[in-house]
Amino acid sequence: MKAGTLPSPEPIPNRTTTDPARPVGSRPASGTAGQRVLLVDDSRSIRTLLKIYLMARNFEFLEAESAEEGLKVAEAESIDLILTDFHMDGMNGADFAAQIRANANPKLAKVPILMMTGDPNVAEVRALGQKAGISAFVRKPVSCAQLMTLVDTILPLPRK
Repeated sequence: MKAGTLPSPEPIPNRTTTDPARPVGSRPASGTAGQRVLLVDDSRSIRTLLKIYLMARNFEFLEAESAEEGLKVAEAESIDLILTDFHMDGMNGADFAAQIRANANPKLAKVPILMMTGDPNVAEVRALGQKAGISAFVRKPVSCAQLMTLVDTILPLPRK
């Protein structure tokens, strides 16, 4: 090695270099299935932000742009957690939560639901959500730490 030069750095292992077949953000290939989260929000940027905030938990994400679409996804797929916005075109988040709670599938009817809103009338929206059976409520904008704390509270890590 010449004076004043540094050796080439070793690559730092990450998901891309250690397992190039597995895309970043996908479910781990281990024997335990990851938990599945349904994100229901008419804003793609909010859904993307929520995925970024929740990446540490290695969730598998399903998305819906409306409550009506969210109902179809929830009934067709196995879901462990639902995050829904309150204000959406068509059915709102509280009505969506009420339909999930009234579902004939007992597993789906008991799925934890976290409802979010940017509505200035927080008390009214929270009351509607609680009447519909939501598990937790948060006002937008939500911080990563705040969201992770709520999610960890209503959906514990799976046992290995």
